[in-house]
Amino acid sequence: MREYKILVFPCGTEVGNEVINSLRNHKYFKTCFASSEGKSFCSFRNQEINILPFVSNYLFLEEINQLIKEENIDFIIPAHDDVAFELSANSKNINCKIIGQSERINKIVRFKDKTYEFFQDKLPLAKIFKDIPREKEFPVFVKPIRGQGSANALSLNNLDSFENFFKEHDLNEFIVMEDLVGEEFTIDCFSDKGKLLYFGARTRDKMTRGIAVLTSLVTDKLLNSEFLKFSKIISTEMGMHGVWFFQMKFDSQRKLKLLEVGPRVPGSMMLNRARGVNFIELALYQALDYDVDVIYNNIDISVGRALIPKYIHNMSYTSLYIDFDDTLYLDENRINSELLKLIFDAKNHKKKVILITKNTKNNLTTVLHKYGICNIFDEIIHLTTADKKIDYMDSKSLLIDDSFVERKEAIEYGHFSIGIDLLDIVY
Repeated sequence: MREYKILVFPCGTEVGNEVINSLRNHKYFKTCFASSEGKSFCSFRNQEINILPFVSNYLFLEEINQLIKEENIDFIIPAHDDVAFELSANSKNINCKIIGQSERINKIVRFKDKTYEFFQDKLPLAKIFKDIPREKEFPVFVKPIRGQGSANALSLNNLDSFENFFKEHDLNEFIVMEDLVGEEFTIDCFSDKGKLLYFGARTRDKMTRGIAVLTSLVTDKLLNSEFLKFSKIISTEMGMHGVWFFQMKFDSQRKLKLLEVGPRVPGSMMLNRARGVNFIELALYQALDYDVDVIYNNIDISVGRALIPKYIHNMSYTSLYIDFDDTLYLDENRINSELLKLIFDAKNHKKKVILITKNTKNNLTTVLHKYGICNIFDEIIHLTTADKKIDYMDSKSLLIDDSFVERKEAIEYGHFSIGIDLLDIVY
């Protein structure tokens, strides 16, 4: 099997991050990036970002086809709702395959009113207000007919707040519905020509900008039987193929109601990927006409998401010096596994790695042998307490040490030096 080039566009979204992480270090599927924005998190991945016009721009088709030709792109994975919608509508004019749902499906699910109309009498739906609600019908929930995340989606508690909101917004661009007050769920799914192959329901315990940043797999058997039933209905009725998701929420009577159907990768699909279901890989093999099976580990799992720093810097070094006590060997009982990752990253980039230590506990050799790491170093320098590490360091060196004094001397001597709190700056 040959390598295939996968364009992630736009690469700077949370959806884009999930796609990129799903294919990280893959043997056959190699990612490249494109964006319509100047800067994003994707800028910190040390990989070229191709700039494309926004999908609404008349030059978009011409330029994306030019990029496809120049980069020999085989597949595009859309990482935003509008991009998924526009790419599906122009799939016949784009010179590579698009991973996603059909134009017909996108034209329904991109619009909340069309989604609810399609599933009328097929799935449980919230009450939709066609007219301005009466005072006794408040609170109500309003959300854009065409929107994503939680932008301009909110509860309105009374008629005054309703009227004030729609002084600044066009009522015709919004759905007004009953305010669902119970727990909310996302159900990640994978289908093959309408046949459901997998569903994994998860909670949405905490959300930021519409993305679940705290989410857990649903373990309740009765609840999962409901989600399975609804998953099969959506998959069959719409003819789903590949990766997709839908969201539901309890009303005040703990009855599930449909919120939306998504024709793309959700940002927190990583929770089901952690069970062993790599939706992106499955979708790509499916697009290559392979028969795909879905297997997963039968485990309960949760994920919490937070902002993770990624650095760009001009720190350059040819030799990496590692301290032992309280740097490589922590609390006298464990190896710093994060530091091992950095050591092997340095070796991958042909840098010398030297263990330099003033260890006085006479356990250096024992510990290195115990953990099988004697031979990962190009050199081991065992100093006396009177020695200075800077006297044994090559030029253009980086020292990683828990000691402030040692770091201070190294920096003053012209080297770079960091503590163990900042290992991720070097990766």
